[in-house]
Amino acid sequence: MALLSIKDLFVGYRTIMGTLHVLDDVNLEINKGEIVGIVGESGSGKSTLGQAIARVLPGNAIASGSIMVDGVNLLELSEKEMENYRGTTVFMILQNPFTSLNPVKTVGYQLMEAARIRMERSGEKYSEDRAYEMAIQALKDLRFPDPEIIMLRYPHQLSGGQIQRVVLAMSLILRPKILIADEPTSALDVTIQAQVINLFKQLSKEMETAILFITHDISLAYVISTRLVVLYAGRIMEDGDIESVIREPMHPYTQGLIAGVPDLSKFVSGKIKLQSIPGNPPSFLDLPSGCKFHPRCPYVKDICKVQEPKLTRVNNRIVRCWLYGG
Repeated sequence: MALLSIKDLFVGYRTIMGTLHVLDDVNLEINKGEIVGIVGESGSGKSTLGQAIARVLPGNAIASGSIMVDGVNLLELSEKEMENYRGTTVFMILQNPFTSLNPVKTVGYQLMEAARIRMERSGEKYSEDRAYEMAIQALKDLRFPDPEIIMLRYPHQLSGGQIQRVVLAMSLILRPKILIADEPTSALDVTIQAQVINLFKQLSKEMETAILFITHDISLAYVISTRLVVLYAGRIMEDGDIESVIREPMHPYTQGLIAGVPDLSKFVSGKIKLQSIPGNPPSFLDLPSGCKFHPRCPYVKDICKVQEPKLTRVNNRIVRCWLYGG
């Protein structure tokens, strides 16, 4: 049985210009220990998907369908009930690290609070000394050279990269069943990025944490993920194991994303030019009819313009495209 099962998920936003239909017909299952890369251009619905699972959507959002975790539909829980699931069941690392911590509490207080929650929910008696040790060790795992000093600081005294690592340290303490990481390495330098990726892999392997790694960087998703889900205009266009999708992409959009990743040796030598997908992603206020990718697709057919294809299973892959029967 899948740890996370999403069925017929729809998410829209009420605006003065009408309702933005951001996610539509999203069906996704994720097992324990899986690291699933969620990729797509800006505005494809990646962050909204993560926010829907963690139930941190803004107040003007409308959501329907089901998000099942351990047999419970998170969309049906009250906010108070959902509080018991955040942290140790579902934890989200937000794209903007500055919104993740309380600005008037020290880093140490917030990490030890995470340790207290972890202990209480696992039936362990709270110990302040043990909580402090857990916080210090988590900071050490994130390569802070002076964790005792970091514990005493407030968020405004840290850089964006340091705050992101503090939030990652919090996730190590809480050991959630599902970790949603929204562009978690964007504020980190390359060396720390590599260490964070290794920590994610460690969480996945040792704790069987399911990780949704949201990124616009398909090459980064390749390094960390075991599976790749491609989003476009709020729809899943392709879903399959990472090696298969990268080596033989089926959907024209996936092909375009991969073609836009330069082979550095060929690029520098001048043997190949950087490719890009023509046009721009559609506005959610004015989505095209039929397949949402058809205005940018090199293989567009008449049916693509009038009827949206359904997700189709082709061998071990799922794809939404009329080239494969729709």
